[in-house]
Amino acid sequence: MRCWGDNSFGQLGNGTNVSSPIPVKVVGLDGVTGVSAGGNHTCAVRVNSEVRCWGNNASGQLGDGSTTQSNVPVSPFNLSGITAITAGGAHTCGLRSTRTVTCWGDNFNGQLGTGSNSPGPTPRSVALVIDATALAAGDSHTCALILGGTLSCWGDNFSGQLGNGTFVDANVAGTVVGLSGVTSIVTGSAFTCANRSTGIAACWGENLFGQVGNGVVFPPPPNPGDPPPPDLRVNVPANVVSLASVSAIGRGIDHMCAIASGSLLSCWGRNDFGQVGDGTTEATSTPRTTPVFGAVAVTGGSDFSCALKSNGSAQCWGANSSGQLGNNTTIDSLTPVNVVAL
Repeated sequence: MRCWGDNSFGQLGNGTNVSSPIPVKVVGLDGVTGVSAGGNHTCAVRVNSEVRCWGNNASGQLGDGSTTQSNVPVSPFNLSGITAITAGGAHTCGLRSTRTVTCWGDNFNGQLGTGSNSPGPTPRSVALVIDATALAAGDSHTCALILGGTLSCWGDNFSGQLGNGTFVDANVAGTVVGLSGVTSIVTGSAFTCANRSTGIAACWGENLFGQVGNGVVFPPPPNPGDPPPPDLRVNVPANVVSLASVSAIGRGIDHMCAIASGSLLSCWGRNDFGQVGDGTTEATSTPRTTPVFGAVAVTGGSDFSCALKSNGSAQCWGANSSGQLGNNTTIDSLTPVNVVAL
């Protein structure tokens, strides 16, 4: 495991709280098969299906029964048989080998899916979810891909990110409406996206910056006395425009990226730090081409994005105040730069 960027809460896992503009080794961790970075914490799954977490723990998101942050990996309480992990804003969920789900941490909006809003500093089972094959956690909501290609989501729904046609929070899982053939899911802060077997991606939830990708035209800022602008929230899945043959999707907090038509990388949504990667700082509700060639996977953080390339190298772009681009500087970049020593 290698991590880089902000380390205020020890989320790099290297035994310090010093941010790093280059990749550093997570201490005492090997055999890693999966990893997920949350708001200010990180979790990994090992080859023996054990989980280790580190970083901020104010809401119990490390799962060890405490609220003490840790700059080295710790073990969630009484947890085994985990095959995949996802870290949200201040909660974490794991997929069990039995295709059931367990979550821990913040539960103010019901994002643990237990049927209550009681906090969970140790892992507890998610209700009404069986045959799960993949997970994704947003700031305060969680979604599971179900065997057969449907989706279930729970937690915060103020922006419609649960995709059930309402704006009402839910502390138990419910089916995303009108969506089938799903092959992968990702979640932003308050929105959700899915790719389907057709290669057509769909998104729903908060759309203030165009992160749903439905091509909506942003209204001009209202003048005094003008009527309020239209509600841009989307509570049912909407197809991402101008994209076909999508092979992979990856999210940021308020932006989204996809690999389509072979290895063509496109991003959309919030762009004030250049996280879309097209050389501008203008938000967009329509995908824009990002100059990364040979991308096979893509993901993002608060105001930046990173792509893994077919040759094993990585490139990042956007905000870099904490060195999160990994290029040994703290200078923002509107276009992709190479991650060093990786």
